[in-house]
Amino acid sequence: MDAASHGLVLDRGRTHAFGRPPGVAEGIRWLFLWLAVVSVALTLPGVLVTARGGLLVLALAAVLALTASWVFGYRSKTAPVWLDIVDAVAIIGIALASPQPESVVIVVFGALWFRSLYGSAWQALLRVCLYAVAMGSLFALWPVVFGTAVRTEPGLYLAVLPTLFFTVVIARQLGKSLVARDQSIGRDRVLAATGSQLLGATDPEAIIALAWKASTEFCAATPGLRLLRVLADGSALRVEGTAGSFRTAPTRLTAEVLFTRPGSSYARILDPAPLNAAVGTPVMWECLAFEGRDHRGWLLVGAPKRMPAEVLLSVRGLVAQVALAIRTSDAHRDLTTLARTDSLTLLDNRSSFLTGLAETLAEAGSRETQVLFLDLDDFKDVNDALGHGAGDALLVDVAARLLRCSRPTDLCARLGGDEFAVLLRNTTPEAAASVAQRMVEAINAPFLLGGAGGRSVQVGASIGVATAAPGVDVEGLVHRADVAMYAAKARGKNRVEFFTPGLLHTDRDLTARS
Repeated sequence: MDAASHGLVLDRGRTHAFGRPPGVAEGIRWLFLWLAVVSVALTLPGVLVTARGGLLVLALAAVLALTASWVFGYRSKTAPVWLDIVDAVAIIGIALASPQPESVVIVVFGALWFRSLYGSAWQALLRVCLYAVAMGSLFALWPVVFGTAVRTEPGLYLAVLPTLFFTVVIARQLGKSLVARDQSIGRDRVLAATGSQLLGATDPEAIIALAWKASTEFCAATPGLRLLRVLADGSALRVEGTAGSFRTAPTRLTAEVLFTRPGSSYARILDPAPLNAAVGTPVMWECLAFEGRDHRGWLLVGAPKRMPAEVLLSVRGLVAQVALAIRTSDAHRDLTTLARTDSLTLLDNRSSFLTGLAETLAEAGSRETQVLFLDLDDFKDVNDALGHGAGDALLVDVAARLLRCSRPTDLCARLGGDEFAVLLRNTTPEAAASVAQRMVEAINAPFLLGGAGGRSVQVGASIGVATAAPGVDVEGLVHRADVAMYAAKARGKNRVEFFTPGLLHTDRDLTARS
């Protein structure tokens, strides 16, 4: 069946004949159903007055059969040939029982207006022929039943025939236009809803999930529409997802399916055979560029017989919405990274370190959480002797050595100046002491600034270690590690000291004297 036979219903719930359904196309079908029923009702008074005996039974049975056939077709949204045959036989029965057989023309036109909104063009042509044969058979049946010639002039019958064909053509065009309008409204609603949801989406996976949800709704609103998202994967194409009906959903396609222009996102369908094989029927295909941050891809759009411009326009709108959301997500991710990263060393900054420590304490409490506070020894001498550029280069190298001494699960940060901090998760104090000592030894090794022909410098590192304890918050834990670091400096530098409560008194005494 073609698109007109599907009859898009925005609310795909159960349809009944008494309440007008939503959607323009279904609303018109509902009206035409009642038009057909009323056309039958208009013939009943004459039948009831004049028909007697078997003719009356025949007329009532025909009316019931005709009405039941229309209601069944309306509810099932189909128009099989056997229903047309039932209609034609019922039309003959009503005409034979009517005192004026030509009045059945009203019923024929009512049936055509309603039935022509369903089925294919060939079914519509067959339907007209069946109805025409039904009316023409009266000239042969009337003398057999009544023994006299039918009173209707053959010229009137012949004059009606062209109008029947024109009625079918007009009704079908009207139905197609209404269905296309309903489908367009459905796609617009999907675009509007998806656009509002994408406004608050920053996670790329959530954006892609919303895009495929919208794609599935697009295909539901446009019968016959198929969508495939493909990515370049070496010498082939990887299918990332599909929407719509496929006989066998492909996972990979040969590169020959698309013609691509090197260095450009332009592509067009070169060999649709593998795509049509996946669908199970020939389909018209179009290719739209679908650019992501880290990859190049395309959206393949398929539609039966032809690609309606309004459908392609709606899909382009969806692609543009998703692309904009992905770019916004990338910008949000970049800004988030900048806000959390030290611009010189690319380690986490102070704010990010405190956030990570707070999350760790909230999850693990005081269980094996260690904080290392590190300050470089004699860093000022490097700055004074070689300049701030050399000092910055030294800080970058220090950051790299800290990362090599820590695990991926640990968090290294530059707090400012030549101060660094390391968060050790799920680590015992003994293991923390070992890590801190490795860092002292790594940083104490000479640094070569300026490449192979540069200058070798040497600094040290004083590290304070503090273990999370009940009642100690984030700032308090960092302060304890800081106090321990100052104790390491006071006791000779280039060493590791653990925090002990007694160091707090020393810290307060030093503060009071200063």
